[in-house]
Amino acid sequence: MRSVFYWRILIVSIIALLLANIILLAAYTYVGKNTYISIEMANLEPEAEVTRQIYEEYKNGFMTEEAFLRFIEKQTLASESAIMIADELGKPLIVRNIGSTVEMQDLGEYYRAEIQNILRGQTVENDDLMLLNGETAVSVGIPVRDAEGDVTGCILVIKQIQRIQSAFNQLNKVLTGTIVAIMPVVMLLVAFSTNRLSKPLHDMSNAAIEMSKGRFNVRANERASGEIGILARALNTLCDNLAQTIYQLQSEKRQLNQLLSSFTDGVAAIDNIGCLTHYNPALMKMFGAVEIKVPIDLVPDQSIWDLFRSVYETLEPVSIRYTLPNERALWITIVPVTDEAGECTGVVGLFKDVTDLERLEKTRRDYVANVSHELRTPLTAVRGLLEPLSDGMITDEETRQRYYRIMLREVIRLSRLITDMLELSRLQSGTEHMELHAVNLTELLQDTRQNYANEAAQRGISLNLNLEEIPFAMTDEDRVEQLLVILIDNAMRYTPEGGSITISASQAKGERILVTVSDTGCGIEPDDLPHIFERFFKTDRSRKEGGTGLGLSIAKQIVDKLGEHIYVESIPGEGTSFHFTIKNYISNAIALGPVSAGVVRYEESEDAVWQQTRGSQDAPYEILPKKQSEKKSIKPDDRNKYQQDKRPKKR
Repeated sequence: MRSVFYWRILIVSIIALLLANIILLAAYTYVGKNTYISIEMANLEPEAEVTRQIYEEYKNGFMTEEAFLRFIEKQTLASESAIMIADELGKPLIVRNIGSTVEMQDLGEYYRAEIQNILRGQTVENDDLMLLNGETAVSVGIPVRDAEGDVTGCILVIKQIQRIQSAFNQLNKVLTGTIVAIMPVVMLLVAFSTNRLSKPLHDMSNAAIEMSKGRFNVRANERASGEIGILARALNTLCDNLAQTIYQLQSEKRQLNQLLSSFTDGVAAIDNIGCLTHYNPALMKMFGAVEIKVPIDLVPDQSIWDLFRSVYETLEPVSIRYTLPNERALWITIVPVTDEAGECTGVVGLFKDVTDLERLEKTRRDYVANVSHELRTPLTAVRGLLEPLSDGMITDEETRQRYYRIMLREVIRLSRLITDMLELSRLQSGTEHMELHAVNLTELLQDTRQNYANEAAQRGISLNLNLEEIPFAMTDEDRVEQLLVILIDNAMRYTPEGGSITISASQAKGERILVTVSDTGCGIEPDDLPHIFERFFKTDRSRKEGGTGLGLSIAKQIVDKLGEHIYVESIPGEGTSFHFTIKNYISNAIALGPVSAGVVRYEESEDAVWQQTRGSQDAPYEILPKKQSEKKSIKPDDRNKYQQDKRPKKR
């Protein structure tokens, strides 16, 4: 199929040729006719001059009348014109028109006007003489003078245009025929030349269209000569460069999208007309956006986008704190994007969720304040007792020993506080490993109850054990014992004399054992229950003894590390119950499923050997031989030192 360019060039060329020929014919018709008439006019003047000279010879007697008339007749016949000779009064003397059809009566008024002008001594030329018979003629008239120079007559030579037109028409016919015969050949040459000219351009146009569709493997024909070949080579070079550039842009776009998608902070960018150019899933999640068409769909707050527009206009970065409806805080930083010339091409906004940072900062401040408060109390007491001792104010030995005992108790309290803080820090840092193996939970609970029986009796508290038939547990025995010590110690601290503490265990749902430590103490207010596992949190109601405030936080961390659950139930004035779960022991390790990092599992006995077959699939944990637990009784005086003496068993 021929290209549009080919047909346009061909049609324009043909029209140009036709117009050129038409204009040429019209110009030739107009200019040629006038030129031909001018030539005839130029020939008439010598003819009139020759006639005048012959006429003077005739008048002077050098030529007979017969010879003169014969000369005139031959001249008119040869030139196809009419000759008239008049006297000084304008009366025609001789009229000869053998070569013409002009008659005297055809001259009309022109004859009298022209004769008068000639008799005045003027040479008259007229190329547009209208005869009375409707024909057009040309004429030349000259005066006849005597020896003194006076006008004695005139000679008028007239030639009809019709004869000139007939000759001119013959020439026009020949010229028109020649043009008509040559035009098809010229058109074929034009069509062939146009095809050779347009085909490379058509091929380059198709190549450019393919490039626009993303097919950069097409190439234009570079063999054409001249500017078309140069254009084809330039187009191919452009295609290569464009393919490389687009590949780089696509690669950079993918990298940018991956980078933006990996950001936990929200990112949004707009161009100079306020249209979104980039945004990431993190920002959509912050504001709950689903379908994004306009900026307001992404961040449904027009004031934010007004800030974007303000930064674009002023080129000044802006940072604000923004609060979301769900009480989350954002730190929004908006900066302009400029090109090499310093012109602003867009604006980028970074949306950083600082809720956790602010919460951690608040927690850190509270933690420092609580630690400072807890450390200040024993230090103040020790300092208050050391100052009078160092000044020698205490002379009584009994009082001095009492001061020493008080200082020792405060130092022990301070040491216990530091130990609890270190223990809690290790648990929270993830460096402590939980060594899981089969544990006889019934035996563990009985031993723990026996260790606390004497102290409970001394306090007047009944320590009971209520056990159902429960299976072995899959847990860290030392950590469970540490957990029980914390809960029992906490229960004894808040249970008055005559109260009771009950340790119970039963089979729960989901392959779990539920262990409960209940007391009949003062209970916990409902407002305090959500904070009971926080660091340094203490209930002030009916508190007989003060602990470090870290025991329940350590208990919560131990349970979390074991992958279990702990919760509390309390009725003020009636008592409190702490419940925590422990997983049942399963002999098939695969059934246990994956465990958290820092957890090591043990087999049921030392004789069991775990072998791993190459290429087999297994849960991501280790199984080590079970360690023999050496049960030891914890004396009441040493129970507060348990947390600092007890360390997780290492592999």
